[in-house]
Amino acid sequence: MPAWKAPDPFPRTVPPMDDSRRHGLTRRHALALGALTGAASFARAGAGPAAALAAPSSFGLRVPPDAFAHGLVTEPLRTPARFVLLGVRDPSALDAALHVRARRAGGRWSAWYPLREHAAHGPDRAGTGRGATDPLWTGPADELQLRASRRPRRPVQVALVSLPPATRALVAAHAAAGPEHARGAQLGARPPIVSRAAWGGDLVPPRVLPSFGEVDIAVVHHTESANEYTAEQSAGIVLAITKFHRDTRGWNDVGYNFLVDRFGTIFEGRAGGVDLPVIGAHAQGFNSISTGISIMGSFMAVEPPAAALDAVARLIGWRLPLAGTPVSGQVTVTSGGGSLSRYRSGVQVTLDRICGHRDVGSTDCPGDRLYVDLPSLRASTRGLAGAPAVQPEVTLSAAARVRYGGLVTFEGSVLAPDKTPQPSIPVRIEKRGPVGSWVTIARTTTDADGAFVASAAWTRGGLARATALQSVSLPVSVGVVPALSVNADAPTLVGPGLVTLRGTMRPPGTVTIVVQRRSAGRWRRVATVSRKARSAFAIRVRLPRTGSYRLLVSAGSTGQVATAKPIAVRVGPASGGLAAG
Repeated sequence: MPAWKAPDPFPRTVPPMDDSRRHGLTRRHALALGALTGAASFARAGAGPAAALAAPSSFGLRVPPDAFAHGLVTEPLRTPARFVLLGVRDPSALDAALHVRARRAGGRWSAWYPLREHAAHGPDRAGTGRGATDPLWTGPADELQLRASRRPRRPVQVALVSLPPATRALVAAHAAAGPEHARGAQLGARPPIVSRAAWGGDLVPPRVLPSFGEVDIAVVHHTESANEYTAEQSAGIVLAITKFHRDTRGWNDVGYNFLVDRFGTIFEGRAGGVDLPVIGAHAQGFNSISTGISIMGSFMAVEPPAAALDAVARLIGWRLPLAGTPVSGQVTVTSGGGSLSRYRSGVQVTLDRICGHRDVGSTDCPGDRLYVDLPSLRASTRGLAGAPAVQPEVTLSAAARVRYGGLVTFEGSVLAPDKTPQPSIPVRIEKRGPVGSWVTIARTTTDADGAFVASAAWTRGGLARATALQSVSLPVSVGVVPALSVNADAPTLVGPGLVTLRGTMRPPGTVTIVVQRRSAGRWRRVATVSRKARSAFAIRVRLPRTGSYRLLVSAGSTGQVATAKPIAVRVGPASGGLAAG
């Protein structure tokens, strides 16, 4: 067999790749170079409707058990604001099955829909997220009714999402303007994909930078939601589901990697890039080795639309080969476990490359009718798929965090497709800038074992990647622990008044002050004040009562937090309320 020959290490143009950190130090196969799609919206201002419109909001409605007095159906319940989507928190604690219907005040009621909890959805880490039913799209409504199989044991906590009309209209217009297509070299035909920027994902930013794993399988889901919606509503549904997943369920972002509407439109889901193996929250125990695709609707008794199935086949036929994974046959994978997973940690499971959610979780998802269509979906995908990618492999690892201004050490390796180490290969370390472009921050060369080491100063949390032999590593995420300095302008106050905390923090972020007062020998929290801060800040806090106070100051940036020493303030007799100035 002839020796593999390394290509020109630095071509004139390297197609951009998407972002975040690796899952582990190596990967089984390299990614083909792809376009930076909607993931740039993670840091890009003004690229979508977020620049001009109000974000969706979450609110709740508490329904006591005695509201189910008449035939186990509540009276029409008026909500404090108009909503478009709802779910119920902690349904397992109610000991009752629930159905819901909704309407605009005085209008016609919708059909009754079941509110179901698919417990197998969730992040890979056990104990994260909150129990809730799947979110149900209702369309604009301000009244609802609940029906129970028996009187609930506890009050029903209804979680609702409101989406302003202007926002719904603009995200629909942006999505309809045209999904983003790939730029640069691609394997096979990448289908059109509506980016996060287009459907309003910037309005619900992820809590943290994304994480990356592998794409060994594609897991097919349904959203277990209403099937009756228009093409113009689809973008708003994706936005509302994302808000529900992040805020009501407490996840970092929407759970699915992709969502597909009944008309065959594909939406980018979890942020991080459609070209990269972003770890979602769709199949606990298997998130890190899969991509999750959910068809919007409920397919227990209803046949999934042909347009949606065709779009899913085209999507998987592009996405799996891009990761170096065949679309046919089976693969044996290891469950990561978790409290919601069907298989305990360490159990090996043999799965079809294209499987249903019920194959990996204790759930009826993706619905009986969609599940029986999976064999034909696999056949369609085989006819559309390109050959799996074969590329040189570049790996990269780094510390998860560093103090402001500290050096980050990047380590990795460069291997040929046959895993042969590649010595004397130039390597670039690049960091993603605020608008999504990649900037070189360090250069190095591989040693005789194909390994490399490089260092760079780090003052802003973000993503880095290594580039060599026309291949790009999966990005790593490195956060910055802020540099924080703070003092009070006075250690004592005579009478009621304001104490001003002055300080500096780098990089910019959020300063949080927890105000505690000593009472009966214990420190008790009496207020919390949060402010956005640049390099310097001055925050005033009113301390109205006599006594000893302790101010706990922390600064957060890119998910990292620094804490200052407690600041003691003594206050003389006073009255009034506690507030931030």
